[in-house]
Amino acid sequence: MIKFNNKDKLNPTNNSLYVSYLRNVQISCGTYPYPEDIHNLIIEIKNNLSQKLEKATNVYGGMTDWEFFNNHPIFLKFLTWFINTHQISNHELKNFHEFKFLKEAWGNELKKGHSVQIHDHFDYHGILYLTKGSPLIVPELNLTILPEPGDYYFFPPNIKHYVPEVQTDETRYSVVFNIALKLDWDKKKRLNLNNEVS
Repeated sequence: MIKFNNKDKLNPTNNSLYVSYLRNVQISCGTYPYPEDIHNLIIEIKNNLSQKLEKATNVYGGMTDWEFFNNHPIFLKFLTWFINTHQISNHELKNFHEFKFLKEAWGNELKKGHSVQIHDHFDYHGILYLTKGSPLIVPELNLTILPEPGDYYFFPPNIKHYVPEVQTDETRYSVVFNIALKLDWDKKKRLNLNNEVS
């Protein structure tokens, strides 16, 4: 959880955070207000952990298959709500379905002794926390995010982050997702040809 001193009184469930350093970074964040969906996503993760992916990725813990939630109705409900909530405040979410797509969406389970190695994503990257648990450390932004059920964060590409080894008996569940740009080569070619003519 990041504490905001001045919450938007008209819409207290979402915010945007701008961090300026070598580049400007916008993090869209807030709280998803449907606890029954959070509960059902936890059950889906618990019942669908992939043995082949345990310690085979940056996640040294449990995870579902990479695309497990790509077509899952509960997660798609969250994604639609998230896009609609933030498309005005975050220009990367405008005209989402025309320019971007959900590349991967998977569940994580972190228990005592588990961790997530430091890494980044080439694509836009989001996380929906389903429980409390170990913090997410974002070293280059000097941020520590303390998970609360329903909290979500959406980052631009190439932001390094990690989860230190879990020291408590508290199990942390989350859904992680990557959003990629659609590559419409024909459209790009038409735009380039139009620019050459003008």
